[in-house]
Amino acid sequence: MTTETPRTTPSTPEDLLEMPENHLDVVVTPDSLDSSRRASLRTRLIAVISMPLFFLVAFSLCYVSATHAPSPHDMGLTIAGPAAVTEQLTDAVNDKAAGAFDITQTTDAAAARESVANRDSVGAVIIDGATVTVVVASAGSRLAAQVVESVATPIATQLGATVTVDDVAPLPADDPSGTVLFFYLIICTIGAFLSITVISQAIRKGSLRSKLFTAVGAGIVVPVLGFAMISLFVDFGVTFGTAAGVIGVGMIYTFTVALLATLFTLLLGQAAVLAEILFLVALNFPSAGGSVPMSMLPPFWQVVHNTWVGAGGLEAMRSILYFDGAQAGRWILQLLIWLVVVIVLIAVVSVVKKRRAAAQSR
Repeated sequence: MTTETPRTTPSTPEDLLEMPENHLDVVVTPDSLDSSRRASLRTRLIAVISMPLFFLVAFSLCYVSATHAPSPHDMGLTIAGPAAVTEQLTDAVNDKAAGAFDITQTTDAAAARESVANRDSVGAVIIDGATVTVVVASAGSRLAAQVVESVATPIATQLGATVTVDDVAPLPADDPSGTVLFFYLIICTIGAFLSITVISQAIRKGSLRSKLFTAVGAGIVVPVLGFAMISLFVDFGVTFGTAAGVIGVGMIYTFTVALLATLFTLLLGQAAVLAEILFLVALNFPSAGGSVPMSMLPPFWQVVHNTWVGAGGLEAMRSILYFDGAQAGRWILQLLIWLVVVIVLIAVVSVVKKRRAAAQSR
């Protein structure tokens, strides 16, 4: 008598099509992963806790290390007067504060004043007999102007002269601290990368084209609305052309930041927000020169200031708004270089992703 091993057969045709999901050792097909499965509670808790913790640590460390003890580092200072006097004063300042100032000596008082107006020097001290004139540009930085004035005071005391302050680029009466333009930079930054973050979250499988259209829209709308909002509180007293120039720089900056956020999203997916916090907030804001001027940042942060996008945007807008465009070209060029670099990187990453997808499909 022979026995047969009983076979179990599917009771319905649907059972024949039943396949395990999310087990890569069993089956891997384009549709075998259940995209509707939600992350576990533990994973979500880690994400919820780690993101604000990362922001807290990164932003605190960067901002505090950059601004906790502002002091001059190679601050541009011009001393004008008789050659014998300026040379003696230069030696005295360098002996007392080595490395703090990058001093230029001249006998031409007009040239010294012009160097401050053109942003070649942070300030100037002009000795003319019994008068010491301190030339500052508070729109460049109120804090830096105070440092220049503090240098002139002992010089005047030593010479038995009186001190006169000449502010060649004063701040608006509505903004005595000079922080509103920095707030405008923050508005453009947050508006740019949040636009990309929102569209990425709302359309998980959205195309690159949708992100690029969002970046263009943010680059146009955010700077215009932001400048309109700050103008409700501060009267800059400038012409339409000057305001348009500031908004134009804001558009270039906002578009660049939005493209950076797009690049991070292409590379990191949902983790892109961590890169945005690090590069667009923690590194960007302390180095921009809004809270502490570049000449009073530590050396590392001076390097970031002279290379990164935030400083390019803020210094270009500051030059247009308060200095008749002096040095604006140098900072706009810094912005445009990053804009071109990011566009190229996005194109490269997009091509690589398409090729990988094509290879996987084959």
